[in-house]
Amino acid sequence: MRPAVAGLVGAAATLLALSLRLGEALGAPFLRLFRLASLKARCRGRVPSTLRFDGPVHLVGRPRVSFGDYCRLGRDVVFETEGDARIVIGDHVRVNAGSFLIAHAGITIGSHTLIGEHVSLRDADHGIRPDALIRTQPHLGSPIEIGEDAWIGRGAAVLKGVRIGRGAIVGANSVVTRDVPEMTIAAGVPARALRRRGEAKPT
Repeated sequence: MRPAVAGLVGAAATLLALSLRLGEALGAPFLRLFRLASLKARCRGRVPSTLRFDGPVHLVGRPRVSFGDYCRLGRDVVFETEGDARIVIGDHVRVNAGSFLIAHAGITIGSHTLIGEHVSLRDADHGIRPDALIRTQPHLGSPIEIGEDAWIGRGAAVLKGVRIGRGAIVGANSVVTRDVPEMTIAAGVPARALRRRGEAKPT
């Protein structure tokens, strides 16, 4: 490519990039408004105007989800509820990209809690009686409760009936099958308590 042509192409690309940045900046408030309105239209619960989005959020049906103030949702978070089950989220909660929150009995998340990327919160299992196909059996659910100021690490799975206490931390890729006491760090498959927050790591 000749230098003059290359210079024109470079200048055009720079101008186009600047135009795209300007378009994104001008369009961002309208995109956020659209996402907020879409959520309000389809959620059966509280959706405050302080809710923030990093990208599209997916709702299965018309889920019963209520948000506290100043929450933030990552790209491609999925919400689903069945029957009368509800998902109730406190203030200043961050749910990161690709997480699934599926409630048949109920999920509660306390204020100031962090949910890492690709976390699965599912409060029910399929029935597994041997005299019927698994896919035809009803779900068996028990509520999940996550306390305030907890941190659920990337890729963790929290299963039915689990209570995670205030200030607890769940390590990345853990499978939580039993309660985690408050201010406790737990990790593993299945997750087990390692130590209290503030305690030194065992040598």
